[in-house]
Amino acid sequence: MRKKTISIWVLVAFLFLVSIALPEGKLGAASSLFMNEVADKYEELEDKFTKQYKADLKSVTTYYEQFLQQSSDEQKQLEQYLREDMAYLEDLLEKDYDKLAAQYGSDRSYTTKLNQYRNQINPNYSTGALWKYSKETDKGYSTSLHWKFNNQINPNYSTSLMWKYKNEINPSYSTSTMWKYANTVNPNYSTSLMWKLRNESNPNYSTSTMWKYKQGQLTQQQAKTNIEKILKTGEEDLQAERDHAINTIRKLRERTISDIIDLRDETVRKIISQRTSSLKDISALRSSLFGSGIDAKALIINFDSIKVIIDGELQQFEQSPYIVSGTTLVPMRAIFERLGATVEWNQAQRTVKAEKNNTTIQLTIGSTTAVKNGQNVKLDMPAQVKNNYTMVPLRFISESLGAKVHWNSKTSTITITTS
Repeated sequence: MRKKTISIWVLVAFLFLVSIALPEGKLGAASSLFMNEVADKYEELEDKFTKQYKADLKSVTTYYEQFLQQSSDEQKQLEQYLREDMAYLEDLLEKDYDKLAAQYGSDRSYTTKLNQYRNQINPNYSTGALWKYSKETDKGYSTSLHWKFNNQINPNYSTSLMWKYKNEINPSYSTSTMWKYANTVNPNYSTSLMWKLRNESNPNYSTSTMWKYKQGQLTQQQAKTNIEKILKTGEEDLQAERDHAINTIRKLRERTISDIIDLRDETVRKIISQRTSSLKDISALRSSLFGSGIDAKALIINFDSIKVIIDGELQQFEQSPYIVSGTTLVPMRAIFERLGATVEWNQAQRTVKAEKNNTTIQLTIGSTTAVKNGQNVKLDMPAQVKNNYTMVPLRFISESLGAKVHWNSKTSTITITTS
């Protein structure tokens, strides 16, 4: 009887040892099913963030390309303004010189005076008054105002504003924001978040949660509890990293746009200032030599056909405002936030909802009916999408949120006062 009892215990111990040594495929159908479920959950997580990354990359690239195109167009526009103005001034001053030469050329006492004047109105005469203006307008002249602006919007000019912007959204540029984002969701990038999650879900990866389960170091319930927590925390961390990356890019985009627009406007102001100074010197010289000065028409450079001023501040929009059938449309989020309203966008219904104090307004893309505090309001022009920006009717939005709107047709300027 005693020998039989010992034999049974030996058999039980043997079977236990064999069960531990059995490969994963022989752990049983329930165990295989559990490991497959974990693998599926990980695959869903990886697929979700891979698709999100691709969509984000496309979005940030589109925004960059649009602003690059806008900046390039404005540079060409500035170049045309300056080229036409230089042609105008050369023609004006050349004709003026010819007139003076015809009047005083026969008098030898005016020979030196005519030469002095000639030099000052010659755009190729170094240190001459017109040369100083011509130099600042030449984008090919190193250190000129135009050259500096042109370089800052050049994505291939090292350290320029546009170069930095381009590199930050480039997933192939080491240490960039999008490079870090791409590696975070890349399961093949060693030590990345996704890499760690994939390994934790892999029963063949030594020391992982599922490996420990396969080895019998964890029960199925323990493994389930651990892996669910790991995947849940991992998903939250991945989302947080994604949100941080996109927020960083958004801030960079806004800062770059603001800096380039400020530089553009400063460049124009300084160029016009140099023009004024050069013409003042030319006119003063003419007056001292020939008894009277000379006048030239003003140079007006305007990049936006429509200007929006809110509480005295000129607004700069990523997408320029435009007019359709007498209604001015502006970028949705920019105008709502500038007027102090919170804004919500419903992609599925393609509606925008804004709230400020006790006022709530809602617009739907393509609909000429808006809703203000529960009441339908007829719109002259519906909200619409242009270049991936949702554009909304400026006057309706502003007045609905308690602001006053004034339109100056002569200067194409909309002035909004919020208080």
